[in-house]
Amino acid sequence: MEVFLRDARFAWRGLRRTPSFTLAVVLTLGLALGANTVIFSMVHALVLRPLPFPQSGDLVRLYCNQPSGGVGSVSQPEAAAWAEEAQAFSGVMSFHYTFVNRTGGELPERLLAARITPNFLSVVGVAPAAGRAFTPEDALPGAASSALISNGLATRVFTSAAAAADQTLWLDGTSVRVAGVLPPGFALGDSSREVEVWLPLHLDTSSEAQGNHMLSVMGRLKPGVPMESARQAALRRSAMLRGTRESSDATESAHTVHALAWQEDVTGRARGVVFALWGAAAFVLLIACANVANLMLARAMHRRREGAIRTALGASVGRRVSEALAESLLLSLLGGVVGLLLALWGTDALSALLPTALRNLAPPTLHLPVLLFTAGLCGAVAVLLGLVRALDSSRASLLPLLGGGHGSTGARHPLRSGLVVVQLTLALVLLTGAGLLVRTLAHLSSVDLGFHAEGVVSAAVQLPAQRYPDEASRIRAAHRLEEAVAALPGVQSVGVQRELHLGGSTTSSTVTVEGTDATGVPRSAEHRVVSPGAFEALGVPLKTGRLLASTDAWGSAPVAVVNEAFVRSFLAGREPLGSRFTIDRETWWTVVGVVGDVRHRELTAAPAPAFYWPVAQVGPPQLYLLMRGTPAPTLAQVREAVHGVDSELPVPALEQLGSLVARSRQRHELLLALLSALSGLALVLAALGIWGVVSYGITQRTRELSIRRALGATERNLVRLVVGSVGRMLGIALLVGLPAAVGLAQVARSLLYGVTPADIPTLLGCAALLGTVGLVAAWLPARRAAKVDPGLTLRAE
Repeated sequence: MEVFLRDARFAWRGLRRTPSFTLAVVLTLGLALGANTVIFSMVHALVLRPLPFPQSGDLVRLYCNQPSGGVGSVSQPEAAAWAEEAQAFSGVMSFHYTFVNRTGGELPERLLAARITPNFLSVVGVAPAAGRAFTPEDALPGAASSALISNGLATRVFTSAAAAADQTLWLDGTSVRVAGVLPPGFALGDSSREVEVWLPLHLDTSSEAQGNHMLSVMGRLKPGVPMESARQAALRRSAMLRGTRESSDATESAHTVHALAWQEDVTGRARGVVFALWGAAAFVLLIACANVANLMLARAMHRRREGAIRTALGASVGRRVSEALAESLLLSLLGGVVGLLLALWGTDALSALLPTALRNLAPPTLHLPVLLFTAGLCGAVAVLLGLVRALDSSRASLLPLLGGGHGSTGARHPLRSGLVVVQLTLALVLLTGAGLLVRTLAHLSSVDLGFHAEGVVSAAVQLPAQRYPDEASRIRAAHRLEEAVAALPGVQSVGVQRELHLGGSTTSSTVTVEGTDATGVPRSAEHRVVSPGAFEALGVPLKTGRLLASTDAWGSAPVAVVNEAFVRSFLAGREPLGSRFTIDRETWWTVVGVVGDVRHRELTAAPAPAFYWPVAQVGPPQLYLLMRGTPAPTLAQVREAVHGVDSELPVPALEQLGSLVARSRQRHELLLALLSALSGLALVLAALGIWGVVSYGITQRTRELSIRRALGATERNLVRLVVGSVGRMLGIALLVGLPAAVGLAQVARSLLYGVTPADIPTLLGCAALLGTVGLVAAWLPARRAAKVDPGLTLRAE
């Protein structure tokens, strides 16, 4: 150890004598190590670190898996049946999201809420920070209204969590007692917003509720019970339930059960992006190591005579290796410190891009495992660079170095050239990934939405059941709200819709078309509730028949408009107009028109079969007012119009539909921005590597180039000679890098849209960019060397 410390002091003095070299290496390693630290903090938070619940690995998400509609929500009777399975689960809880209006403050506000079964907290394993948890009695019909609230709401309204317990909130016009306050930052992670109110849910086990799939279900496995066994147990319960109700709904017999670890469920969408970025960051680190290795080899060339003298005086190979490792360890440690400083900023910046609930549930921070990962990277980099340096020094012959000869006749250094090829290959892979994302965003920008989002603003309005207890009252309120907003200056068209396109929520049900075999595989369709003005406000085109009209009112014959995907799926080969369908075998809806397909769930998902019901016949409690105008109405104007109808209805904000479309591209834009930064850094490092190799090669071949010039070679001949060697390196990089880029793009295919991993224009463009940058980096020093006077060089020899 004493010898190694002496070598470290010697290396430190050497680094201080070459500040430019030291700064270049430390910054290069710092950028690469910082990028890897930031990305690994995300990987650790989302994948490796358990969720902040006791034994969170035992928490599983249960879905109702329908062959026609994929994985979906669960009905209340089925959730109740799963909760009775005591052999596989220690507890099963259910919940669904909704909205509530809070009044009593300066302005009414709309809060995200969740209705939960009373065993919710016991299954999750969390105790209230103040007050008590729900009891089964809280969910019984007729029980006094109670709620659990978030720590943030408690602090905002009652100044503290302790003060909030047993206080009263006015929610949807009803006095609600605060039973307890949840811990700070509590979240389940599967909502884009933080839930602020939790209300008790009583499961409806009647046969009428069997076809209504609306619940999210979470179970806690008993110790030692594998997930597949639990899934089979839930499946048996579902089969028992269907056996008792087979006559009520034959389509339920096609349902199966899907189970997924809760952590994988809530973080699954972000995992693909995080792993793609982690791979890119690892490539940048390898490129940085290759670049630093080239710099160290170039520096070692100027110190070979010194090393030869030390060897002649008795320095062993082991001692030379120790010196090389000491120097590389100092450089990697300094780079690691710079990387951690950059990661302190980068982790916060990247964390801010996560949804609020997911950020509260799994925040990326510089925990001890992340610091240990960075320390491990520093150690690996130090060993790698030290061995490269030691390997090079072991190849040197002592006699030529001690003889003091002048010049060189063109000694090559294959290790340095090989490192440049590695840099070019990895840079090409990163450039190709960025290029494919550019093409993906271009396709997403040109995708046909089926509606016109620009110029449309929306306002969310929740009609509480206490003030609007039946459909008739909600229909009247929707009509009055539409009229009030239509009277605002500048508004050209107004509509009402239950769910926003690309707003993140959808409702679907199993559909049976009149005259078809109801015993086959069930198929579901999305159902949307709209007013006649919604089609005009959104610009949804009519294909055949008519749109919904004001005459399609409460008490008139039930009618619906369907989209083209519905016709293809349910009415193929039939006349759509006049066809009838049902979702509950009681009400039959007549198709009066067909409209174009609309991208409702997300940009990359093909339009699903959907039908539209008139607001005047359904009367949903949740509404979105859609307003197209020039200029668009302000929030103050919309609030004034809504409060003119009902002063207790909150309007939290106006949503630009164009921003919803942009948000749908946000994941790809974020990945492109980060990958572009990493690939740009890789390209710069690769160009510096080429420049360094060519510059060093020219110094080694100065005598050779001077003789060629003296014998009649032109500047162009010499430049072509030098650049030709770089062309060979580029050719090798292209031969290896292009297949590697296509193969890795296949792994990340889910992140692409409208483009294949082997997209020829992208591959050719990235290859051309890399080739251009590489040849320019080689041409600059080659052109400078070709202008040197051969007479001066030969006289110096």
